[in-house]
Amino acid sequence: MINSSKFKFYLMLLGELILAPWKYIENEIRWNYGSSSSRENVKKQRIPVLNNRLAVCIHEWGGYEEKRKKRIININEFECGLYYQLLRFRNYAGSREIDVTLTVSESFLMQKKVENIKIMNVSNVGMDFSGYEQFYESIKDEANQYVILTNTSVNKKQVDFIDDYLDYFEQNASIGLLGVSVSSKIYQSLIRNNFNPHLQSFFLLTTTNVLKEIVEKNNRFPGKGITDKSMLIRMGEVQLSRVAMELGYQLACILEDGTPFLFDKAHFKDNGHNSWTIPFGDYRLSVKNPNAINPISREYRPRISG
Repeated sequence: MINSSKFKFYLMLLGELILAPWKYIENEIRWNYGSSSSRENVKKQRIPVLNNRLAVCIHEWGGYEEKRKKRIININEFECGLYYQLLRFRNYAGSREIDVTLTVSESFLMQKKVENIKIMNVSNVGMDFSGYEQFYESIKDEANQYVILTNTSVNKKQVDFIDDYLDYFEQNASIGLLGVSVSSKIYQSLIRNNFNPHLQSFFLLTTTNVLKEIVEKNNRFPGKGITDKSMLIRMGEVQLSRVAMELGYQLACILEDGTPFLFDKAHFKDNGHNSWTIPFGDYRLSVKNPNAINPISREYRPRISG
């Protein structure tokens, strides 16, 4: 029997199939005749964080090995795993107050031992988003703070990034979500030339308040209760970025060379060629170290005088 999430996904594809001729023409017009001159100034500013706290959610499926290799079609194979995720936060020597929570789905499969870390057992319905949603529920009533939502599919590459990422995020209050990889399109679609830019959800930096705004506007945490992976990408990963942009925020991605790439809802109004300055499609297809956290280039690091 087809589960409800997969059934809804197939209905979505059926709708795309029916509208495909119009959708392809629409996108061709936008690609070839659109203009970036209609871009609007982003005015939305985050409510500031008035403390030194960073809440980190690392989500893990209980059946994964502590160290593993990630294989994705047409993307360079890389090593990742819970061992490397915990290591990057345990090695932090900065001044931020970091609280790490490990959310685990299907924890009965877990063989590895984890010590001195808060563990939250969650449902596997919604996969990573089950962990993210339950973690959000546990902190939503606390004072506004910085939040990292991440899973164990992050490249094992270790760099000092926390202070620079938070400083950059703090100095650029129009950014609602900051990630380390991005895609310009939805691959789980029949409309191959669609333009739906979004951050990939294996690493996201934001704040409690931004998450509250997203949940309120979306009427639920994006991806909640969705069991089909393709539907989850569309209604979890893509929806999270889409709602943030609809709220008026910019999104930022730290590229492999350390350059911050910013985009926003205004991109939907032009052809993308004038304003999308990185390769179209999944950014991971064009990088040496996919799913990696890369340090911000020195020229973009905020300098505090005094």
